[in-house]
Order: sequence, then structure tokens, then C-alpha cells
Amino acid sequence: MKENPVLFDMTVDEDLEKLQVEKEKDDEEKQNKDLEDNAKEDTLVLRKRIEEVKMNERIRAVTELLYLKVCRKFQQLQVPLIPQLKEGGDVRFGNVDLKGLTTDIYSADALELVRDHLFRIIGQQGGNPSFAGGMGVVQIALFQAGQVYAMSAMFGYYLRRVDQRYQLEKLAGTFGAWGEASEETSNPFSEDPGAADSLKGYISSFGPDEVQSMWAVTSAEAQLAMEMQVTALFGDLRALKEKLVNALGMVNSPEEATMKLEKAIKSKEVESLRITSDDLRRLVLEAVAFGSLLNDSEKQFDTLYELTPASSRVMGLLTGDDEEGRMLPE
Repeated sequence: MKENPVLFDMTVDEDLEKLQVEKEKDDEEKQNKDLEDNAKEDTLVLRKRIEEVKMNERIRAVTELLYLKVCRKFQQLQVPLIPQLKEGGDVRFGNVDLKGLTTDIYSADALELVRDHLFRIIGQQGGNPSFAGGMGVVQIALFQAGQVYAMSAMFGYYLRRVDQRYQLEKLAGTFGAWGEASEETSNPFSEDPGAADSLKGYISSFGPDEVQSMWAVTSAEAQLAMEMQVTALFGDLRALKEKLVNALGMVNSPEEATMKLEKAIKSKEVESLRITSDDLRRLVLEAVAFGSLLNDSEKQFDTLYELTPASSRVMGLLTGDDEEGRMLPE
């Protein structure tokens, strides 16, 4: 990937095309076999199982290619991915030019929302939320760090989707279908000039169903690639959450939860990270960038291979959320 990036991209495309041909061939064979009237029940069960195995193998193969494609994009930005953090302890990532995680990959509109997201995360941990950073040190549970990364990656994926739609609709509200100025259009930007003032304002106009639709990950392969990254860095968040919940026991207030969490970290009942606000900022920005670049790569893959629609399974498998989707502990 480093030595010959052009060859890497060509190889990925060739692999996707081969997988697509294989997929189409299997689909055709399935249709032909479905026409057979005298197939025995045990034969049908075996055939279905073989089809499931082949499909899962293709999903895994495409997921790995998709993951490598995102890693390749980080290389192009000259920003190394952070190392795995499963062991916890003191964290030092080293210096890196954050342009590759900010201004180099986002529009000005999207960058404003990235800054807001960073403020919410870093501000909650008592750090400096600006892109410039600061050197305060915070100690957080490994589960909390993993959940922050997972939610930030999902935010980045969502942000890329909605920003691309925003830019297109803003353009459509300014120009007609043939690139000429259009006075009459059904585009929301022409009906409400204020809606074009900011991406944040555009998002605030979404209804609940639209928000849910835009937040969802499109393909199973992208969903698995995101899970692969989070698990590689932090381990199984569900297992970490279970350990954390057991350490906290019953709590009656956020204050009690915070106190018990601090005690559990101090006694090493749960794994934790000691991390500077600079490195926490980089962790958040990398996660947002990972989600955004994953969205870009997914779109590129979809031109060569028919990706698998994502199931409606709860994204808690990625974030370690409880059944209500609540982040624990806050």
C-alpha cells in the first residue's frame, strides 16, 4: 500500500469486479435452481446454507478491502492512525498536523459541526476543545474512550452524507437543471433563504424520520468496517461495558455514578486511559475522519460492486450501548 499506491487502488478495483462477477454468477445459479420442481427438502436446506456461506465470505472480503481503502486515504493525508489502546494506561500519540483531519477533508460548513462535536466531547472531559489544543491530562475508562470513538465515527459518516446533500441542494437552489439561474424551484433553499445560511440550520429542518434515515449506515460492509476499527483499537465494547456496569453496581444519580467510576478506575477494577487533551482531541478527530472517509470509500465501492444493504440491527453492537441506546456512564 505504501510502496505502490496506484497498484493498490487498481488491485482493489480488480478484486471488487471479480467479486461482483462471482456474486452475479451465484445469483443466476440460484434463480435456475429455484425453478427445479423436484428438489428435496434436505437439498434445499443444504443449498441455502451454501449460499449463506458464500455471501458471508464475500461480505468479509469486501469489508476488508473497504477497511484497507480507508487506511489508504489516511496515508494519502499523511496522518498515521492511532495505535491500539486495549491495554489502557498512559497514552502518547505524538505530534501530527491536524490539517489532515480537519481543513483538508471537510467543507467550511462541515468543519463548523466537527468543531461543535469536538467541543461537546472534550468539554465534557474538562479539556481544551479548540483545534489548537492544550496539554491538560484526563483519565477515562477504556469503555468511555471506545464509545467516544465509535459515536464520533458514526457522526463523521453521517456528516459526510448530509453535507454532500446540503451542498447539492444549495447548488440546485441557485442553478437550474442546465446550469442557468432558476427563479422557480421546489428546492427548500429557494423557498427559505435562511435555510442555506448554515449546514447546522439545514439539519435542524429535518424531521425525525429523515434524521433516522440519514444517521443509518448504508451497507453491511461499511458497518462491519467501522466495527472492525473500533474493536481493533479498544476490544469488545460490550464486554468492557459489562465489566464497567458490574463495577459500578446500582446507582441512583449521575453524581453517584461519577464517584463510583472514579473509584473503580483508581482501584483498577476497570481499564482506563490517561490521555492529554491534545491526544483526546486527535482521537476524536481521527474517529470523525474515519467515518467520513468510510462514507467516501463506500460510495466508490458501490460503483463497482453491489454492496449488501445494512440490516436494522442496533448500532449498539458497535457502540456498546444498552437497549435504550443510552451511553453509560455519562
